Amino acid sequence: MSGKEVDLFLHYKARHGESVETRHKEIIAAMRSLSAPFGWGEVSKLPPAPDCGEDLGAGFHITLNVPGIESYGTYVYRGETYKYRDESTFDDKLSISFDSRNKFVDYRLVLETHFPAVIGAFHAYLAKAFFDDYFVRYEDLNQGAVDRLRKTQTVDINGRNNIFTLHPAQYWDAELCGKALGYGPDEVIRRLEGNVPLVRPLMNGVYTVFNDDPDLSFEDFCAFNDRFKPVLGLE
Repeated sequence: MSGKEVDLFLHYKARHGESVETRHKEIIAAMRSLSAPFGWGEVSKLPPAPDCGEDLGAGFHITLNVPGIESYGTYVYRGETYKYRDESTFDDKLSISFDSRNKFVDYRLVLETHFPAVIGAFHAYLAKAFFDDYFVRYEDLNQGAVDRLRKTQTVDINGRNNIFTLHPAQYWDAELCGKALGYGPDEVIRRLEGNVPLVRPLMNGVYTVFNDDPDLSFEDFCAFNDRFKPVLGLE
């Protein structure tokens, strides 16, 4: 049975003082320590750190041993002449893609256990579980609100200081909670505990599963956004 495409997407703030080579070595070591389905310990040939050359970024690709799982990573150019802005555009990123009905992957267990483990290994400040194209369709339905946010130049929509769309699973660090919500991870837990499949502390932030259905419909995606955004104080 075919499901929907799931993309686990993680963000890390690039720093000029941390080279791509150093960062890549740390990620390789951390991801090798994880178990299946997302650990890299059984991958026979891991890619070397990519070279940005004259570009403003560079990437790598890994096909995991578990069938149907692909992973991609990108790094931001570290040259001092490249001035970073406080926006998610200037993040290193890692993505893991698979089908929600992949017979080798327990989707609910991924959201409960494996995704948080990857977040910790990558030291992400922000992570999201994209489900099919629901994110795009939801924002199309709410285009007016999105356009209003875009007119505010200081707002990084769904990035370092804003939460507009809720995904089936998400991680926000303490700084992001403060900027986007106006309160900390403990308050997120207080507001959501008992009403979502999972909400718990992770590193210095909070990890939440809003819906763990591998056959999630777009209507149910909109429904948990409509229900929980007001609870969190989001537009």
